[in-house]
Amino acid sequence: MIITILSEARTGSTNLANWFAIKNNFTVFFEPLNIGMSKYNHYKGHTPPSQWLYKTKHLVIKELYGEYKLQLEELISMSDKLIILYRENIELQIESFKMAAYSGNWDKNWVYHPNTINRLSKMNIDRFLNLKSEFKSKYIDNDSYFKISYEELYYNNGFQRIVDYIDLPEVQNIDFPYGTKYRMDGVIDKLI
Repeated sequence: MIITILSEARTGSTNLANWFAIKNNFTVFFEPLNIGMSKYNHYKGHTPPSQWLYKTKHLVIKELYGEYKLQLEELISMSDKLIILYRENIELQIESFKMAAYSGNWDKNWVYHPNTINRLSKMNIDRFLNLKSEFKSKYIDNDSYFKISYEELYYNNGFQRIVDYIDLPEVQNIDFPYGTKYRMDGVIDKLI
């Protein structure tokens, strides 16, 4: 089975994909269409999704909505299950995006600093909001897709909906979420 997690930025999609990555029978590709993600896509380059190889029983592809629309359509068409992951609280999503974009830290813990997040250019935020608007009109507002919000998944035990949707014996509602939230309120102590 091929399962695609298609998401907006800062929605917990990496954590969800990591949950699959620690399970037997799953290969996980992290943003293989995102050319800027060289640490994850060095095995892909410009290979079309239909030619991707994996040696496990199932493949999970975690992809962010972005500029590579033609390849994304091919990826969706070859997927057996498509999970649309979005975030309802735009204010917190933008804070997280600003911190990640400013620091370059997309997948590690970070401490909230209001002064830091105000340093990101308006152009980056406008691009982010445009992608969010496109994603909403194309996927979230479309009743053809299975959708789940960050808030439902991480605060309201929505993971059971994913388990039911995927309907595989290997996918059970245990050990989720994998890891912790990235945002830390307060100060992270460092060992010297």
